[in-house]
Amino acid sequence: MIKLNFRRGSAFASKKAKKYLETINPEDVKNITVIRHAAIGDFMNIRPFLINAREFFPNAHITLSVLRSAMYGIPHDLINDLHIMDKDDPHDKTKKTSLFTRIRQAKELPPQDIIFDLTDSSLTLLLILLSTAKLKIGYSYRWIRRIFYDMATLRSDFVIEAESTQHMLNFLGSKTISPLRYGFENIYPKNNIQQRIIYFAGAAAKIKCWEDEKFINLIDNLSNKYPSYEHIILQGIKENEKFLNIYASFQNKRNVILQTSMNLDDTMNFLSNSRLLISNDTGIRNMAIATETPTIGIFFATGAFRYWPRDGKHSCVFNTGYSSPSIDDVYSATKKLIGTLYA
Repeated sequence: MIKLNFRRGSAFASKKAKKYLETINPEDVKNITVIRHAAIGDFMNIRPFLINAREFFPNAHITLSVLRSAMYGIPHDLINDLHIMDKDDPHDKTKKTSLFTRIRQAKELPPQDIIFDLTDSSLTLLLILLSTAKLKIGYSYRWIRRIFYDMATLRSDFVIEAESTQHMLNFLGSKTISPLRYGFENIYPKNNIQQRIIYFAGAAAKIKCWEDEKFINLIDNLSNKYPSYEHIILQGIKENEKFLNIYASFQNKRNVILQTSMNLDDTMNFLSNSRLLISNDTGIRNMAIATETPTIGIFFATGAFRYWPRDGKHSCVFNTGYSSPSIDDVYSATKKLIGTLYA
């Protein structure tokens, strides 16, 4: 049997959930669905959850529910099947899918033993509501979640999200391991680490982007401070992620290089074998963290603590007012991290 152990107020479990867990062992669980309706950075964040779920439920077939519009970077190596839903009309991105379509797609999910909602949106709540899972687990933001979930845990804004998701497994007794494991050590091995710093100036939303002028000054300062390093301005796959205006200031500087966008595997290998990434709050930074590459995160539009691993290899630059950090602050944080890691 699975016995729950938690303090009142830290989590919730219904009588139905407790009764069900008294009848099973982790080895008895045959089908699990994990809902993650998000982008590539969020897929990176759930890799530790999937690794530990596979170990805790050794006989389970794991299905990942995703959005059709956000399938880049799906952790195919850690799952058995996909369930796809559409938030937007696949043929006309300006239109939302109808309620009928969403209900039909939700019902395509086969019966499950346990379903974990790692997203918590109106669409995932619909999926939870229509699911025939024996046990439904999610986040307990509000009391009304008890209508949808049999069990719920709190999600802290002050713990890295990759750890926070694993609390749903700790709830069931899983001995999740620290430091976090992302499972990339054999896929993207660190066998040729180069003296290079990567800069990525984009983000999912413009409000999260540090000013181009500050990136230009930062790259200029760091390329002078570390002349033996390659300073790579990495382009993204979107049209607004070419960063030509940033690179224009360095076309005559030999150690500053513009790297065109690469496919996912090449990008992950490139990140894995680099010394440092400096970027905004964006998926590229989560990719670097997942390959155990040190990062400097620049935060001012969102809180930093949910995206800041406290393992000594990563630094987040922000101020108490959450205004745009200064060039000096990012420069000083970079020098300190490089000095600590590569003295």
